[in-house]
Amino acid sequence: MLSGKLTIIGGFALFCMILVTCFDVIGTKVFKKPFSGSYELVFLAQLVAIALSSGDTLIYGRHVHVEIFVMKMPPRLRRIVSFIVSSLGFILFVVLAWEGFSYTASLKKAHEVTGTVKIPLFPFAFILGVSGVMVAAIYLIKILDFLDIKGPEK
Repeated sequence: MLSGKLTIIGGFALFCMILVTCFDVIGTKVFKKPFSGSYELVFLAQLVAIALSSGDTLIYGRHVHVEIFVMKMPPRLRRIVSFIVSSLGFILFVVLAWEGFSYTASLKKAHEVTGTVKIPLFPFAFILGVSGVMVAAIYLIKILDFLDIKGPEK
């Protein structure tokens, strides 16, 4: 599944964050020379890790959510609330995807880069757009399940 592969890339970005942080701490404490650009690299790796793992997190229900009220509702009302939440999530991530791709174009046109290591920023905005599309698609599948609409038979 695509979301699983993207989660692996996100995990690699998390590993890179750990390495950069370790090199920065060791460089600062032992050699009295911090790792130049570590803040930017950790920031960008964090964006990649979170954005690319969000689809898998949604699929497996690992997002933080409050169930105290929903669990006390009757099953039909619980289903309606879940449908509304999924619909709002779908709308939110469609907007996020749209804005991510729009922001990608503006960053690319302006040749925006990070301050210290001069990494172009547009690929990271593109990753946000891709993440928005992926999560919106997962929400759409949930909505279709609520409506009991089946896709093509396999």
